[in-house]
Amino acid sequence: MRVASGLPRLTELDIAQLYRNAANWPLPGKALLGGAVVGLLWTVGITFYLSGPREHLRQLEAQEAALEHSVTLKGRQAAGLESHAHGLETMQGRFANLLRQLPVEAEVPGLLEDISRLSAANGLVLDAIELLDDQPRSLYIESSMQVDVTGAFHDLAGFINGIAGLPRIVTVHDLGFSYVDPSLLRLSLVAKTYRYNPQAGDDVHLRSQALAGPMLPQPVAYDFADVRDPFQLPSRQRVRPAGRPAAGPDLARPRGMLEGLAVEQIEMVGTLSLGSQTFALLRGASSIHRLAIGDYLGPDHGRITAIHDAHIELAELFPDGQGAWLERLQTLALNVNS
Repeated sequence: MRVASGLPRLTELDIAQLYRNAANWPLPGKALLGGAVVGLLWTVGITFYLSGPREHLRQLEAQEAALEHSVTLKGRQAAGLESHAHGLETMQGRFANLLRQLPVEAEVPGLLEDISRLSAANGLVLDAIELLDDQPRSLYIESSMQVDVTGAFHDLAGFINGIAGLPRIVTVHDLGFSYVDPSLLRLSLVAKTYRYNPQAGDDVHLRSQALAGPMLPQPVAYDFADVRDPFQLPSRQRVRPAGRPAAGPDLARPRGMLEGLAVEQIEMVGTLSLGSQTFALLRGASSIHRLAIGDYLGPDHGRITAIHDAHIELAELFPDGQGAWLERLQTLALNVNS
C-alpha cells in the first residue's frame, strides 16, 4: 500500500522537478522538447481544423471524375452526331415515301378503276366490287373494299400481283377460292388501302417531300412459266410458252360468248367452207359456234389467226405484270371423236 500510494506523488514530484529544471536543460533537450510540443500542436490543428476541408476536397475530386466521364460521353455523342443526322434524314425520306403512297380521299375512285382495269387486263370477270365502311386509326384511315373476280388460277395470281404493283399502298386480306367449273375459280378478297389521317397532325416538311416524292420501287412481274396450277391435275396443266411483246387488247370491245370459257372447254369439231371463206366449227357451252379468222375465244383475248382442217391457231395476250402485254400462240386441235 505504501508503494501504490507513493506513485502519484512521485510522478507529480518528477514532473514538477522537470519543469523547474527545464531552464537548465542542455540545448538538445530543449530542442527536442520544443519539437514535441510543435508536433503535438500540428497534429491537433490538422485534426480539428483541416478535417472539414479535406472532406470537401474529396467531394470535389469525386465530382471532377464524374464530370470527366460525362465530357467523354458527350464527346462520343458529338462525334456521331453527323451519322445520326444522316440516319434521321433517311428515315424522314422513307416516311415521306410511304406518306406519298397513301391515297387521299379523292383517289379512292381511281383505285376502283385500277382494280377494274387489272381484272380486265388479266382476262378476269369482275363479278362484284363493294366499298366497305372506313375504319379510322391513330395515324391513318383504313378504306376496305370487297372484290369478287372469276378466272383461271394464274390469271388470278397475276391480278393480285398487279394490285401489289400499284403506286399506292394496297394490302390483300381474307382470300377465298371456290370452283365455278373444273378450269375456272372465283376469288373473293378484301382489298385495303390507307390514307393519311389529318387529325393525327401534319408535318409540312414531310408532306412537301411526299409531294415531290422519291421514286417508288418497281413491281416484280409474276412469272408462271414453271409454276403449276394447284387446282388442276398435272396431266391437265396448261403450258404457256414465252411470249413476245405486243400491243394491248381493246378492253372496251364487247366480249363474245366463247370468251367466257377456258380454251380447254372448247372443242374443234370441224370446218365449214362458204365460197372462198373457211369457218371453224367449235363446240362450247353445249352448242356449236361458227368462227372466222379474226374472231375471239377464251378468257385471254385469244384471236383466231389461221384455220386448218386439223387445227386452228390462236394468238392470246397476257399482261407481263409491268404494264406491257405479251402475245403467245396456241393451237386447238380437231377432236376426231366428235
